[in-house]
Formats: sequence, structure tokens, C-alpha cells
Amino acid sequence: MSWIASLSRGLPRWMVGLILVVGVALIALFGLRILNQLDYSRKVQSGEIQVETLRGWMTLSYIAHAYGVEETDLRTALGVAALGYSERSLREWIDASGQDPTSARKKVENLIVARRTDKTDGTRISP
Repeated sequence: MSWIASLSRGLPRWMVGLILVVGVALIALFGLRILNQLDYSRKVQSGEIQVETLRGWMTLSYIAHAYGVEETDLRTALGVAALGYSERSLREWIDASGQDPTSARKKVENLIVARRTDKTDGTRISP
């Protein structure tokens, strides 16, 4: 007799079904997470995303501190107000300015990548 049969003998039939449903749901959930990560990796490989850790929830001051760029440069690149609304996230700034999210992200990425590039020999350096 298999170990599954001996285990399920003591459990009610509905509980075995519930365990199977929960197991299938977890497999589906983690499968979707893997697909999402593969799509993200493809975008990084193709150059569509250049700064892997840039996220929409980040504020401009957080991005400035994390990547060593000036917040005023970020605001200029996005074409938004030079002062105020410091608590707004990148996503909120993009929505408020009516820009295409992909092109706005590209502007911020280009600024960060430009700051990462060593001016003397053109090689990329870490933030």
C-alpha cells in the first residue's frame, strides 16, 4: 500500500480534496511568478529595462539617493515641477504628467546609466 493511501485513510474525503486544491493553487501561483520573472529577465536582456531595481513605488528623492543622481535632474528629465510633491512616487509623477510609462521610465534609466558611466574611459560603474 502506498504512503498516500495510508495517509489519506485517516482523513475525511473533503479534506483530501481541499489539500489537492490548495496544492494546485500554490503550483499555479508560483508558476505565474516564474513566468513574470522570465518576462522581466527577457526585458532586461533586450535592453528594454536598463536599471533592474527601479520600481514605480520609489519617490524621486529615494531614486536620487539610491542611484547617486540629483533630484532636480530627475525632475528635469521627467519634465515635472522643480519643487513640491516630494512624497509622490515615480508612478504618480508619470501619471500626473500624462507621459507614456515606458518612455518616462526610459528617461530616468538613461539619466541613471549616464551617471554610472565613468567619464574618463566610458566604462560602466556601480551606483
